Amino acid sequence: MTLKVIVIAAVIILAVVIFVGYMAGDYLVARGFLFFGAKDVQQKQVRLLYKTDHQTLLEACREISRMVARGELKPGRYYLSRSRRLPAVSRFPQSILDLAPNYVYIDENNSGRVMLEMHGGFVHFGVQAYSEDYQKPFSSFEYGDKELISGLWYYDDGYIENPEYDKIIEALRPKGR
Repeated sequence: MTLKVIVIAAVIILAVVIFVGYMAGDYLVARGFLFFGAKDVQQKQVRLLYKTDHQTLLEACREISRMVARGELKPGRYYLSRSRRLPAVSRFPQSILDLAPNYVYIDENNSGRVMLEMHGGFVHFGVQAYSEDYQKPFSSFEYGDKELISGLWYYDDGYIENPEYDKIIEALRPKGR
């Protein structure tokens, strides 16, 4: 074999090894992300649906609505991640901070609706809380997908694609509850 053939063969082999390594790494990262991401989603769903005092959460959300009504907070989106957190978030009730949603959205129409978005990306779910005097904006308005208590509704993208999604949510319930 000539030196030229050996160099070409080495370059081809190196390219194949790099390609296979890249594909294998990409596959493993995606599988790991999907596995651990799905586990994170389920843990957040269980905490929100079955381990949270819904009455306390509703009262915390209503306190945020009252803070807006008093001019102490502005409506809008408040991220809870350290890198995007606004100083006003420190005034949120502790029960909301403990739940650690991705963000809290205070309806900009001064309606009294507060939404806690627990997860974003491909999987959106959380709760929507409504003030005592909330006025439904139009007749076909939906509060959410599942009423947890009067004034507090769970929403989840899973309901859009699966009419029997309640069975999946119920299967997450810890045993003995």
